[in-house]
Amino acid sequence: MVRLGAALLLLAAPLPAPAQDATIGVAENDPEMRAAVAKARAGLPVFFGHATAPSPGEGGFLIKFDLIPEAPAEFAWAEIVSHQGDVSIARLANAPRDPRFAKGQQVTVRDGQVIDWAYWRDGTMQGGATMRVLISRMKPEEARAMLDRFGW
Repeated sequence: MVRLGAALLLLAAPLPAPAQDATIGVAENDPEMRAAVAKARAGLPVFFGHATAPSPGEGGFLIKFDLIPEAPAEFAWAEIVSHQGDVSIARLANAPRDPRFAKGQQVTVRDGQVIDWAYWRDGTMQGGATMRVLISRMKPEEARAMLDRFGW
């Protein structure tokens, strides 16, 4: 099982930060999640265009990637500090389970490691393909709360 849902609640800020952010286990071969990752990766060039030259009302540019590429995977969100070529410098936006990392820690992420992206535009979350899959699997009341927070 792969944990693709790391820090789903983080993006719904402002919420009190737990010691570790909620995760949702997803099988590595899950067809919906694989499709979501493919969709997100296809949109990376447009995302990075916005991240490097945001339009008015845009901000909070985040990428989701595997923090520890060896098994088991731990996917985390990080806020873009800079992006050049195929490398992002970003700050971890959630509290990882792996004790070698901490929320706020700066990391280097290659574009090929990114499985999702998200950002805010005028109060509505853009992107978040993997989050949409995870939200669809939540209890209806929890899902509605998340959808409302993201403006979906």
